[in-house]
Parts: sequence; structure tokens; C-alpha cells
Amino acid sequence: MHKLLITIFMILTATQLHAQTDQQLIDRYDKMYAAEKYELALKAAEEIVDRHPESGTWHFFTGALLAMLGQTDDALDHLQICADNRYSGVASFEQNSDLDSLREDERFIAILGIIQATAQARIDEFQKEAKRHKPDSYYPESNDKKRPLIIALHGTGMDGKSMLDAIKETAENQGAILICPDALRPSGRGFSWTYRDESKWFVNHLIADAIENQNADPERVILIGFSQGANIALILGQNQPDTFLAVVPICGHYESQNAETTTTPAPFYLMSGARDPWKKTYIKAKRDFTSAGGAVQTRILAGKGHQLPAGQSGTKEYTKAIIWAMKQVKED
Repeated sequence: MHKLLITIFMILTATQLHAQTDQQLIDRYDKMYAAEKYELALKAAEEIVDRHPESGTWHFFTGALLAMLGQTDDALDHLQICADNRYSGVASFEQNSDLDSLREDERFIAILGIIQATAQARIDEFQKEAKRHKPDSYYPESNDKKRPLIIALHGTGMDGKSMLDAIKETAENQGAILICPDALRPSGRGFSWTYRDESKWFVNHLIADAIENQNADPERVILIGFSQGANIALILGQNQPDTFLAVVPICGHYESQNAETTTTPAPFYLMSGARDPWKKTYIKAKRDFTSAGGAVQTRILAGKGHQLPAGQSGTKEYTKAIIWAMKQVKED
């Protein structure tokens, strides 16, 4: 999720004055972190911080790496800058395992308190807007029986309609309710799932509303996400396994350090394009989920890159995923 969150939180301006563009540094950071070459990832992060000292996001990533590498004082200095700049990515502070060595430190506890207060003010405003939001949705004509519920999360710069257009035919054929919210925080021509705490609350709010008002079946809730939406789905499927019958992350970027819990995850149908650069992270996801006792199915789409399946071929892929999901059994 690093690369997607970086794109959300800041706009980096490349200039010819730099030997490497900002995007090249971001790519180097991502590559080195994924390869567990943390000292090299740190060098890239520190260079970006030097260029963009106002970025709370990069101070967080730099601080987290320093903490993991045992450089406590320097790590806390960067995290303090996050707090001073009203950084509110509280889920990153609370859940990222790279910070585990700091959790008993009094200075870290104080920093976390500031972050939590800032985040609470942010999420209060978000919830007000989210409760007014009318997501793009499909409801079967008859709701005289409980229906499966599909929640679909779009990628960065997209909107709920893009997911509705892609998945609606599958939902119709399967007799399922389909709800495709906008992420609400503007990004490009669409929206972005900027904060994980907001995304978690929003998904749970939509599920509860559909169960109460649309006769959705609480035992057959399926979460689908594309790109950044897939990253949210990956986390929720691990942290709230009892909520979902199955989770379908499409072209996601799996990062094990962002999971809150080590319990058995929800069943996962991992879908990715064969040319998607983040496809390789699904290898680790499958290994981790299987080791934790979860059911996992992998679907790699030949000839496809980082893209949302569309058209009739896309409908076939969504149908395969939903049929697989419907065969899963929730644990009591």
C-alpha cells in the first residue's frame, strides 16, 4: 500500500535539478522495501524528506524504517514532525509493525495521543459526509428474501460508478445487492481511500445499513476492491474475518505489516493481471493466509496489467470469483 498511500497524501513535483525524479525515488523506496533491503529503502525515504520536509507521510515512512532498524531517537524525531504537522494517519501509527519497538516509549505514547486526537476530529467530519452519501448501487427487484451483498471499492482517482459498471451484470445474474461507494476524498477526477480508519468505518456502515434496510444477508457479505480499494479489502479481510463470506482484492498490493491481527483471515480470491507489478506480493499473501488457516484462490489474468477487468471477459471473471465466494462457509 505504500505506493498508493504516497500518491494520496502528497503531490511530488519532479524537476531537472534532481539526479532522480521524485517518482523514481518512490519506486526505489518501494522496490527496496519489498526486497527487505531496508537500509537502501531508508536512503530513498530520507532523500524524499530532504526534498519535501513538509510531508508528514514521508516523515512517517522514514520514522518507521528508523524504528525497525533500531535508531530510536531519530525515529521519534520524524514521528514528532508528523504530529506537529497534524498528520492523522492513526491506523499507520497503531497497526504498522515496523513501530513495535517504540510502543512502550513514553515519547511515542505522547506522539500517538496527538495523532489520535487529530484523527478523531478528521473522522468525525468524514462520518457526517458519509452518512449523506448515496452510493451507486444495484438492488434486485424483489427483496422478499435475504440477498447476498457485494461491497465494491474503487481505485485511486476512480469512483463508485466505475465499479458498478464493471460488476453490475454479475450481481444481476447472482441475485446480489451491489453497493459501490465513492471514497469521498477528492483525487484527480475521482476519489481516494485516503485513511484506513475512515474506509473501515464506511464499509461497516454500508453493510449495517444494507442489512437493516435492504434485507441483505449478513452471512453472505462479499468485499471486492480494485487497486487502492483492493488494499483496503486486504486489510479488512484480515482484521474482520467474521464480517465477510469472502474477499476479492483485484490488483492489490499486499503488505503484511499493516495487519492488526493474526487470527484466521476471511477466504480470499486474489485476482491480478499477469503484468501487474504488484502481482508478486500475492505470492506472500497466499503463503501468509494459508499458513494462518485461511482459504485462498489465486486468479492471474493473462495479458492484463494493473487494470480493472471490464466488458464480457470482466463479467466472466467476476462471476467466477462470486461463485467461488458463495461456496465458502463462515465459521461459527
